[in-house]
Parts: sequence; structure tokens; C-alpha cells
Amino acid sequence: MVYFTQLPIEVVELIIIMLAISSNGVREIANISATCQLFKKITERAHILREVNFHRLTLTENFSMHRHPKDLLCVCTQVGNQAAKNIFAKALLYNDEWFKQLIVVSNQDALHSRVSYSGLLDYHSIVRSFILHGSYADLVKMYDYLVNYVLSFVGYKVARRFGILDAIYVMCSEMAKLLQEHRRRCLPPVQSTTIPAKQSYQVREERKKVLVIFDQLFPSRPPV
Repeated sequence: MVYFTQLPIEVVELIIIMLAISSNGVREIANISATCQLFKKITERAHILREVNFHRLTLTENFSMHRHPKDLLCVCTQVGNQAAKNIFAKALLYNDEWFKQLIVVSNQDALHSRVSYSGLLDYHSIVRSFILHGSYADLVKMYDYLVNYVLSFVGYKVARRFGILDAIYVMCSEMAKLLQEHRRRCLPPVQSTTIPAKQSYQVREERKKVLVIFDQLFPSRPPV
């Protein structure tokens, strides 16, 4: 009889990756990482954390349960898991002070460890990534918060001059129309545009316009 821990490490890693991409990937990885030190070490690898499925958390508005630096949502965001970044961005847009402070603390720790600039978390880059990859339903729901986010940083006059308020309104209005059309025709919900990096997809013009203006207002980091 062969125990799970006696399997070749490559096989164990493959099994863990399959658990990570499953429909309840977050819980599966949380559970298996608590089993033993070997599994914990494997689940902490960046290429596995980038694959963790956060589908069950996409509708959450209760971020208090994730307010810990070692929480999977925070850790996966730091390694570039797009689904995690989308949820993290919503916490920022909801003006959750704990998540805002986490960015500051994480970046201070990273700089002390001499991590490259590209390895730092960036408030605006996370929100930009959400605008680019977020689902239609999420972006429509976050319309007011996106507007308030922009206004809180640049003010009304600058926002109006650059046209980003109108651009966000048009983007969300078009997305709302598409969602209504899909519901009317009983089609599957419009999902996020997030897809494997090796593939390409078309970003709608309304979303492109918001991104272009966003980069003009917040030119802090290369687009993510």
C-alpha cells in the first residue's frame, strides 16, 4: 500500500494543482495545506497559487474573514492570481482600510527584503486589472465605487476634464445592456474576460477607453 505522501513529488503537485483549479479550489487548498508540512510547502508555490479558483468567493462582500496577510486571497493576489486580484480590488473600491494598509505593509516588508519594484503591490494597478478583467456583472455593480475611487484621488474637475466619468458611465451602461440581453435570451451569464495568457481576446471599446484615460490619470506602473 502506497501512502499519498510517498508518491513522487511531481504526482503530488499535479494532484494539488487539480484541486486548486476545481470549483471550490480555495477551500481545497486551504484544507490540504493544513494537512502536513509537505503539502503546505507545495501549496505555497507561486505557480500553484496563481491557479487557485476563487469562483465561490466572487460574490462576497464580507471581506472581514480575509483580513490576514496569510489568507489565500491576499497571498494569491500577491503572486498575480487574477481572480484573487479582482476580489481584492473590490475590497479596495469598498474602501476597506485593512486591505489598503496591507499594501503599505507588504511593500515595506518587500523593500526591506530587497524585492524588485515589479514585485510590489500597487493600489492603482490592482484596480486597473479589475477594470480590464472584471466580469460585466461585477463592473456594473461597482460603478458608483469606481467613480468615487477616481474622484477621491483626482477630484471632480480633473476627472471631468479627462472624461473618465463619462467613460465609466458608458462602459457600465453598455455592459448592463449586454447583461439584460443575455438574460432576455436565456443565455449563460457573461463571464469575466479573464482567460489563459496564451490566448487572446477582444476588449470592448468602452472598456479600452476607460483604461486609456485611467493610465493617463494614474501612470504609476506598467499595465497589468
